[in-house]
Amino acid sequence: MEDEVEFSRAESWSQTRWNRLPVAMVVLELESFLVVEANAALALLAGYGLDELEGNPVSLFVPELDQCSLELALADSTEDDITLKTMLLRQDGESLPVQINFSRPFEYTGREFVIGALRNATHERDMDQRLAAKRWALHAYADVALTLVRAQSSATLLQEIAEAITWDSPFVLAWIGLVGEEPDYIINIQAKAGPAMDYLEDLEISGSGSFAGGRGPVGIAFRSGEAQFVADVETDENYRPWRERARNAGIRCMITIPFQVGEAQDGILGVYSSEPNAFGPVVYAAFRHLAQEIGVGLHSLRQREQIEQERAAREAAQRQLAEALTATVGAIAGAFEAGDSYTGGHQSRVATFAAEIARELGWGEDQIQGLRMAAMIHDIGKLAVPHGILSKQDKLTPEEFEQIKEHPKVGYRILKDIPFPWPIADIVHQHHEKLDGSGYPLGLQGDRILPGARVLAVADIVESMACERPYRKALGVEIALGEVESLAAQGKLDPEVVAVCARMFREQGYELPRTDNEE
Repeated sequence: MEDEVEFSRAESWSQTRWNRLPVAMVVLELESFLVVEANAALALLAGYGLDELEGNPVSLFVPELDQCSLELALADSTEDDITLKTMLLRQDGESLPVQINFSRPFEYTGREFVIGALRNATHERDMDQRLAAKRWALHAYADVALTLVRAQSSATLLQEIAEAITWDSPFVLAWIGLVGEEPDYIINIQAKAGPAMDYLEDLEISGSGSFAGGRGPVGIAFRSGEAQFVADVETDENYRPWRERARNAGIRCMITIPFQVGEAQDGILGVYSSEPNAFGPVVYAAFRHLAQEIGVGLHSLRQREQIEQERAAREAAQRQLAEALTATVGAIAGAFEAGDSYTGGHQSRVATFAAEIARELGWGEDQIQGLRMAAMIHDIGKLAVPHGILSKQDKLTPEEFEQIKEHPKVGYRILKDIPFPWPIADIVHQHHEKLDGSGYPLGLQGDRILPGARVLAVADIVESMACERPYRKALGVEIALGEVESLAAQGKLDPEVVAVCARMFREQGYELPRTDNEE
């Protein structure tokens, strides 16, 4: 009798300790996979009473755990215990991630049992999600930073950001919209990406609460200026109008974040996940900062686009002005040529020749155009020289030559107040200057002489000597080239310009252009 009492006391004491264990414990019979014993911690974790657990299959609260999976894990493991990660289904319907550590099977009364210790792994899952979110955020920021650098337009920028959010991430849809003007505040989606893009098909979204499409989280986010979460579209009553649409697209939760584009326009970032409760604090913070970056990047890009448009408009205006000035200069040169066919033909040939030299030197087309226009009227100052002197066939007297030497100065006075986009008046003024200061009318030296004037000086001399003049026959190209090469050796002409000029004739077979009356 005393032995029976002692045994009963021991069993009672053992049961008390079992139920006071802080770890959820279960004993399973392997053959039936029934719960033989469970402790109070497991009952609390699963939300069942002990009597509801014991004697029932373990699939009651761990539906994904079956005898086959456990036996396979036991057979494959060389450790003393086996760890499985699965989901525990509470009686109230809530699912919890758990980790179960099973002992090796042991035999008792001819049957095999295992003991399992269950631990709530919600914290570990949350940690994993936070780490995954941080990794995603780093990748997203890197992609967005790269996009901001390489984007050539607003549309490209927004589309690549949407794709960066949904690429290799847990998010099935991302879109970026800009809010229209009041009173409708229609939200125009500028970019979208992700496998659930069908959700947006024919979807009308507004920032105004007067419209059905503005009473959801997107409209509320715009009006409140605060991000809006929908943890689960299946249970959120405010999302009922869009629930079926979301269900068909595989969407379970979403977030919308408003952002500002400069001071002129509002934008909305929408992101959707196929899993409920996907937007924890870390993920929200990442998206909030990302939305701000989108606003800043879009504003910056728009400013660049505006500057580019203004630049293009200025260039177009400059081209129009240049065309008008070219026509004017052409008219002046034509009138000049009508009065003196020798001088007029000379200017036209020098203009074409000087432009070819400049092109060989690698000049840009705009700079070449300025040189061409200066060359077309470089002798306009000779209008002030008596015609008899210009057409004189005998040698000029010193006094007559001094009158000739005034023509660059007269040309400068005629042209200096015309608003050319190039220094045409100065090139005309300097085209008889020499690098050593021996030229006229200013006696300039070295770098004080404009590049255009240096090229024009060489082209002017070669054309004048190679072609026929009123006072002599043509001397030919080789004599003209010898003259400019000699002047370059004396430090009077630019040696690079002379070398290019000589190479054009001797190596490339260049020929001086003809004017219309020479054809």
